[in-house]
Amino acid sequence: MNRDVKWCVVILVALCLIGACGCRLWLATYTDTKAIPFLPVLQEPLYESMLTFWTFVIIFQVMIPLSLYVTIEMAKVGQVYHIGHDPALHDTETGRKAECRALNITEELGQVQYVFSDKTGTLTENKMLFRRCAVGGQDYSHMGDNENLLPCARLKEDLLIGTFRHRLQEFLIVLATCNTVVVNSQPHHDIMNSSGVIEEPQKNGIGPTRTTELSTNSFPTAASPPIPMSPKNGTIRTLSPVSPVISTANTFDDTSKFPFKLSRPKLLNVTSIPSLGIGLLGGRKQSPDGSKRRSPLNPVDMRNGDGELLPSPAIYEAESPDELALVHAARAYDVKLVKRTPRSAIVSFPDKSTLAFEILHVLPFDSNRKRMSVLLRHPHTREIVLYIKGADTTMLPLLSASDENTVAATNIRQYLQSYARQGLRTLVMARRTLSEQEYETWRQKHNEAELATENRERRVRDTYTSLESHLTLLGATGIEDKLQAGVAETMAALVGAGIVVWVLTGDKPETAVNVAYSARLFSPAMQLLQLQARSKSVAETLIRGYLESVRRESMNNAAHTQQQGSTNITHSTVMYNHDLAERDAHRIGSPWPRQRALVIDGKTLTVILDPRSDLTGPFLELTKTCSSVLACRTTPLQKAYIVRIVKKQLGMRTLAIGDGANDVSMIQTADVGVGISGQEGTQAVMAADFAISRFPMLSQLLLVHGHWCYDRLARMILYFFYKNATFVFLIFWFQLYCGFSGAVMMDQIYLMLYNLLFTSLPPLALGIYDRVATSHVLLSAPDLYKRGRLGLVYQTYSFWITIIDALYQSIVIFFITKAVYYDSTIDIWEFGTTIMTACIVVMLLYAAIETRSWTIIHIGAIMGSLGVFFGFCLFYNAVCVNCMGLPGSYWIMEKAVTRHMYWLTVILTSVLALMPRLIYKAVAVIAPGTMQIVSLNIAAKSGTQVRRQRISQRGEVNFIAGWSRSSQHATIRYILITLFS
Repeated sequence: MNRDVKWCVVILVALCLIGACGCRLWLATYTDTKAIPFLPVLQEPLYESMLTFWTFVIIFQVMIPLSLYVTIEMAKVGQVYHIGHDPALHDTETGRKAECRALNITEELGQVQYVFSDKTGTLTENKMLFRRCAVGGQDYSHMGDNENLLPCARLKEDLLIGTFRHRLQEFLIVLATCNTVVVNSQPHHDIMNSSGVIEEPQKNGIGPTRTTELSTNSFPTAASPPIPMSPKNGTIRTLSPVSPVISTANTFDDTSKFPFKLSRPKLLNVTSIPSLGIGLLGGRKQSPDGSKRRSPLNPVDMRNGDGELLPSPAIYEAESPDELALVHAARAYDVKLVKRTPRSAIVSFPDKSTLAFEILHVLPFDSNRKRMSVLLRHPHTREIVLYIKGADTTMLPLLSASDENTVAATNIRQYLQSYARQGLRTLVMARRTLSEQEYETWRQKHNEAELATENRERRVRDTYTSLESHLTLLGATGIEDKLQAGVAETMAALVGAGIVVWVLTGDKPETAVNVAYSARLFSPAMQLLQLQARSKSVAETLIRGYLESVRRESMNNAAHTQQQGSTNITHSTVMYNHDLAERDAHRIGSPWPRQRALVIDGKTLTVILDPRSDLTGPFLELTKTCSSVLACRTTPLQKAYIVRIVKKQLGMRTLAIGDGANDVSMIQTADVGVGISGQEGTQAVMAADFAISRFPMLSQLLLVHGHWCYDRLARMILYFFYKNATFVFLIFWFQLYCGFSGAVMMDQIYLMLYNLLFTSLPPLALGIYDRVATSHVLLSAPDLYKRGRLGLVYQTYSFWITIIDALYQSIVIFFITKAVYYDSTIDIWEFGTTIMTACIVVMLLYAAIETRSWTIIHIGAIMGSLGVFFGFCLFYNAVCVNCMGLPGSYWIMEKAVTRHMYWLTVILTSVLALMPRLIYKAVAVIAPGTMQIVSLNIAAKSGTQVRRQRISQRGEVNFIAGWSRSSQHATIRYILITLFS
């Protein structure tokens, strides 16, 4: 559009130059200017022509559509309103609606060529379910959801009498403590919603603003039997340490002592441990008679000393759903996280005893390390243990070199591969015991790194790395994250629309590939290209080999196409069937008909994206031959960088969609950012241009609203160019008969109100409410999205066709009107009023022809504009005798509307001016285009289905009536398809 606005400036300058030159030539023909009556004393013709040039700039300035930018913004506001109020984009479960956080890029939704999507929480529910774990060379399967997880009977048995029961026990402790889970008595609610609005609390006190604070004297609760208490000293029976936790290697039948002996409990007075700063008694008074009280861990009859009911059972809340699933898994085996503070974690055990660990340090998860760990101190032995969990690619290389770890790692790798093939998310758990001296040495280095002013992040990361080493393997977990309902259909629709879909995930390649097949990102018919290398040479060899293979296949296909060229005659009729649209859904503009999918991992991306490798270009060339790309083990920075190079080097319009903070950089880099308001907070939503609740809504957002917005704005902009150019050309033709003096044949106020009042409503109606096809048609035929993806509605030549059309119509309007009134007695104002009326009528009829779906708003805009024009002209010509000191058009319209010649001229010029457009529309009906064929085909199928359904409901008696009433429109459309196909 901006390019065409520049062309409008060029046309304006050209018209002004022609007018100035014409003025000079006209004046130069008169040698004695004094003999000309009413002509003022003139200077040199050259000087007068220069002044006239600027006069033409003023009267032709309508050619530059300044009001177009205002109209576009108003249309986009209307489009945004309808997107936000679309019931198809409303999540009934959460009550969330689609949000448009950027008001100026609605048309880009219809031009997306690449979609970059996160996986976890975007394609999946992000509701993690603990499904499998592997400990001591054994695999344990689980069923049920987190709240009702069914413990594995074999694992429970191994916990009691198994040869590696101590390893299982410590594995469960890792699940319960190595996290940032918070224990609350009531669910947490944010007082600020995703739109940034602070919600008011409800009157009953249970609303968005009511949360539970974890103070040091709050009493934790959990669903477990009461802990026996001594009536004399008020202490809580807990576990007795037998031997310290050691980091030496053990075999699977190890008999090393677990730090907590479950069979010999002793009394532990938690309040006597000043370093913890908390007590399980929570500051509540004991009854005077020393009788026993139920523990708040018991969900039944929980009362304090005053007989008041205590809070409900504890609720786990976590930033990561993975951690929540692990904590629930530990709780299923009665290893329960009772309470957590910044300095302690209290855990209860199967024998109804508790233990309070002192939290020394928490090493948070980051995308580079791909792991998190917690450093705990045992309250009795004062032993320091590091518990750690993370991705297998980063955890297994950190294991200590021992026979046990070697054997365990081999078994774990097999289970991890099996879990990944099942589409499960995998984590590896490990531990390390530190001596007091090792810990003090590390703590000093860590404190120095945190206080450093230079390279602080790198130094802190180095301290993490030094601590997270020489680990002892405990086990692995497999967590299920189900796909959202409708993801497969949405992914198939995007691929069918010709959009290249990239899924960027941090999961293992095996897990990601399994999910890709489930989501229909990959299909069995696709050729799967694996790109996994650890060096530049290997990566280059793979890329070059794939490209050469693709080139050979393309040459073979080209030769085959030439031989089968005659079979493509009927292609225009059948190409929009769903099967063919799906076969055509390869790379944009790609000559290769075979679909391919590419799988690449993060380490290979690191090699390829390095500018020094010179592999970025060949890699992008390879991706251009693929309809889908799956990038595994990627970091947030890699996601953003991939989007950036696709935008810059391929020149594609990109969309990024994600739900978490790690997707923010990718979302902000893309042309269009879409955030999903899910389980991972609102960071992605706040950074995005659009916000939806679930990934399947993306098809409605792109294929429907994107298509509508692009088509509406494209046709509205062309209409704006058309009506402005027609008006300017009409004024220009008059200059041929007024000596290029810069005079106009109509009142000056019409020049000002032409765009502001007379023709302002139809473009808005086109830009906000017109629909080239129904949502059902656009969703049923995703291939129609290529009209926006390839820019077929507004192409380079569209502007010049519009200008030529405007030029033709201006010639018809002006010269037919001149011929009709030739040698008559009407004055210049009535002549100009007739031309102005014909121009307005033609502009409004043109808008009516361009309207695809009529609504009351379209009718009101056109009829209202026509009524406003006549009403204003009649009123203005009646009251304004000599307004603002300018020559007026008093009573001109009142006289003109009484003349039959006026109406016949308006009708004749309107019909002849619009004749080419009407012929074009008639040809389009006889030989319908792709959009018409698809719409009629789908409408006929829908009509047939409706007819069959209603016939079955009404029975054979009402067959004729039911058929005629319910399917008359569909039948007519079906006949048209039969005739025109």
